[in-house]
Amino acid sequence: MYLYGSKRYNLDAKARLTLPANYRKQFDDNQLLLIPLKDALYGFTPEGFGQWVNSFFEKDGKKFDAGNRRHVDLRRKLTGSAVPVDIDSAGRIALGKVDACDAAARTRLGLDRDVTVVGVEDHFEVWNTQRWEEQQANLADDLDELMFGAEL
Repeated sequence: MYLYGSKRYNLDAKARLTLPANYRKQFDDNQLLLIPLKDALYGFTPEGFGQWVNSFFEKDGKKFDAGNRRHVDLRRKLTGSAVPVDIDSAGRIALGKVDACDAAARTRLGLDRDVTVVGVEDHFEVWNTQRWEEQQANLADDLDELMFGAEL
């Protein structure tokens, strides 16, 4: 999956978001998983979500250990926070479904009207537009350093 670019949107009165057409093409079965995190709402294909979750446990040649209570609890927290949603015939997803899992998530993330959808290769993120713009402004110098020679 290759999701790139960013675009501003307004949620409708039912908290639905129209996904960019090039993103919708990546979701073959019109289903995705949303997970509210620290700064944004992340969207994955079911397969991509599984790979993302496993990536936290597959480091330094080690794999998920079902006998490790902390691994089990953390994996459960990640998978239990995911919300399955369908892409409707108009290409929209209902962000309001996240409220059923975490009633404060959309409020905490500021996803009430003006949002920016950002492609991050294997997933997309839905940001409050003001927060996204502030975050991007803070990274301008870091990006110049990354691209034009200075070490980070």
